[in-house]
Amino acid sequence: MKISHAAILGLAAVGAVQIAQRERHQRQANEIAVARIHQDYLTHLTSNPHLAALWVPEALDPEEEDLTPEQYVALLNANQQIAALGLRHRLGIARGQRLSYMAEYLMGREHCRKYWARFGSFREQEASGDKPGEDFHEVMNAAYRSRQKDKPADA
Repeated sequence: MKISHAAILGLAAVGAVQIAQRERHQRQANEIAVARIHQDYLTHLTSNPHLAALWVPEALDPEEEDLTPEQYVALLNANQQIAALGLRHRLGIARGQRLSYMAEYLMGREHCRKYWARFGSFREQEASGDKPGEDFHEVMNAAYRSRQKDKPADA
């Protein structure tokens, strides 16, 4: 029995698609696992302010005041929400208008704007070279700038 070249090419194409799909699913599963660890740790810190106090960063700008542990816990909560939205974006659940709406919603919260004002540049550096991360940062930054016109972060 002869197998045609077309049949062989068809089987190879199906196999290649299956391999690519498995790799994508594995990458997504890894991203979910890492996000879960991050979310669990942020929950741990926000539930235990005395531990969060150990991680309060010093002010980078001499004109900026140091954060109190309570302020830092609020920023950790904002980080938790933004990171969850970032995972939704990476998994393809929040894209386009839906992502913009959710980003605007988060930036409508004072603690999220304060978080972004303080750590947005860090997140930009973290996303550098990662197209989905850069796209997400761009949308979040646009939402932040949009809300800044109405309500400054230090208000």
